[in-house]
Amino acid sequence: MPDPRFVQILNLCIDIEKLAVQLYRRLSDGFEKNDIQTFWKRMSMQETQHVTYWNRLLELAERDSVRNVFDHPKQIEEELAGVLRNVQGLLECWPKTMDLKTAFLTAFRVEFYVLHPAFGAMFHLMRNQTQDASPEDDYEKHIRGLAEAMRKWCGADPEMELVAELSGHLWSNNRLLALQLADIQSLRNLIPICMYCKNVRNDRGFWDKVERYLEAHSHMQFSHGICPDCMKKYYPEYTDDKR
Repeated sequence: MPDPRFVQILNLCIDIEKLAVQLYRRLSDGFEKNDIQTFWKRMSMQETQHVTYWNRLLELAERDSVRNVFDHPKQIEEELAGVLRNVQGLLECWPKTMDLKTAFLTAFRVEFYVLHPAFGAMFHLMRNQTQDASPEDDYEKHIRGLAEAMRKWCGADPEMELVAELSGHLWSNNRLLALQLADIQSLRNLIPICMYCKNVRNDRGFWDKVERYLEAHSHMQFSHGICPDCMKKYYPEYTDDKR
């Protein structure tokens, strides 16, 4: 059965990225110079590719083909809902005219919101489920391209340069967090099992039968049989040796 909270998280990601597409399209419409207009269109296309990625993940989640990767999904959902409201606020307060510095500052604000750690975590942890198709490798190029364009059209502006550097550091830190989360989840795949009775310690600290533990943590179902050694031990009258 699909995880409704994880499905909602993915829907929020889609809505946020769609607003980012809309913002870059507005920036494109607001400037007549072909070179800067082309740049904003390219940024919009990159965000559109991100929307496609999230839609793919949503489709898999609705089929219960991917699992929630967050320990506290309710908190993530609430934070992403806040991100969505912030980006909506930017679009609702859109000025009639906008100079280049304000345009780049607005773009960096949107990217700051989109650089929520949840995005980086899912970019990294969901790669296997999407046949390695992930915006993770391209996102640094996306942020760097915005910074280079800002320097090209706004010149040496210390304040804008600081904003660009902070955005780059934020993405690097998010990638590091995603790698650490992946390591933690790998460690969790180490199953604590009793060396004597072979029972498994579950998430609540209780010991359970191994088949019950695996059924609860995967799609596995068990059909029982008897191995030759146990057949000799428990049913010696039916073994070939006894005959």
